[in-house]
Amino acid sequence: MKNIIDRRNAEFIPLIEEFKKELAHLNIKGITGPHFPGVGECYENAKYRFAFCGMETYGWNEMQDFMSRNANDYLNNSDDCLNQFLPLGWASNWHATFWAFVFRFLARFYHVDFCKLVDKNASDKEVQSILKSFVWAQANSIERYEVTSQWAGAEQQAWNAVKTASRKFDDLNHIINSCAPKVVFIVYSGANEDYFMNDDTLSSMYNVDAKHRKNCLRLSHAKIKYDYYYLRNSSTHVFKLPHPTWMGLYSGIGIDAYVDSLIKDIETYHIWDLLPVDQDIFTFPKAEENHLCLIDEKYHIIASIAHSLTQNNIVMYGGDIAGLFKMNNILTQYGAEYSEDNSRGIFKVISSAWKYYYDKGDFQAAYEIARSFVNKHGEYAY
Repeated sequence: MKNIIDRRNAEFIPLIEEFKKELAHLNIKGITGPHFPGVGECYENAKYRFAFCGMETYGWNEMQDFMSRNANDYLNNSDDCLNQFLPLGWASNWHATFWAFVFRFLARFYHVDFCKLVDKNASDKEVQSILKSFVWAQANSIERYEVTSQWAGAEQQAWNAVKTASRKFDDLNHIINSCAPKVVFIVYSGANEDYFMNDDTLSSMYNVDAKHRKNCLRLSHAKIKYDYYYLRNSSTHVFKLPHPTWMGLYSGIGIDAYVDSLIKDIETYHIWDLLPVDQDIFTFPKAEENHLCLIDEKYHIIASIAHSLTQNNIVMYGGDIAGLFKMNNILTQYGAEYSEDNSRGIFKVISSAWKYYYDKGDFQAAYEIARSFVNKHGEYAY
């Protein structure tokens, strides 16, 4: 696929066509149409890739409009909203709404004055690029009946059928498969874990072993109530939070406290090596794909393990590094898996790591690598 928009469309169009067939014989008059993830035009090259998922929209396109339109055209609706800065006019306030949370987080994360960020008349192109650098989605593609469809005269039974058919869209993996955000904020405490922990729909590119479905770490923030999930299969970090209305009006601490805590967690969990420090970061350098497969990164991993082994005065069978690389989808330079049965390849990487640090003059790292890895007989293999 050429770009993320193409991948997003390829992910959703088959689902849309199936959905339309299911609705063909329903009375859809008055029912609000589905919302699909919007991708800002600066997201493709963003170093820090975020997705913000709300509970639902509050009024969207009519279902009749959706049924009559080309799927590609309809999918671009959400993109256009971001690229034209329309959300700046949607927030009823800047302290207890979805967009208040989104923009307050972005302002703090990128060290930009909040008033400057949300100024509709601002001409700073670098600041404007922040507003187009993320994915915007909903945990519920179809709004609740009582939000809009009921007041537009929609039949409850028809809406129920539409809602049931729409659940195929309500799966975070569709966003992960196509857009690969590093961090996802789900600002809806009622979101079911099936929305973001269902490996059955994860793309085959993540090489998920069906025998290991629960590759997820969950941590709960005790002081400020929210949950953090690390989805190891896709290397996605998910924060599940209360709705911003609750954060702003009923939490007793306000949205800014949540934002500060989230940024601290992003730093603590080492989600990125470096975080923004000033406006120079807005250049949005192209994100590197599969960086762990780069040879320098492999050497760094081996050196880190060797350092820990040396500190504890223990050694490790070098062939086990092959199993570690295989488990984490770290491939050879030819795109193949390292073999655990034939350890020759991985010992070559280990010896190359020793030479890499020795030639750099980092004799401590070279010494630790040489000391730490042995063969099956407990002997130094090189």
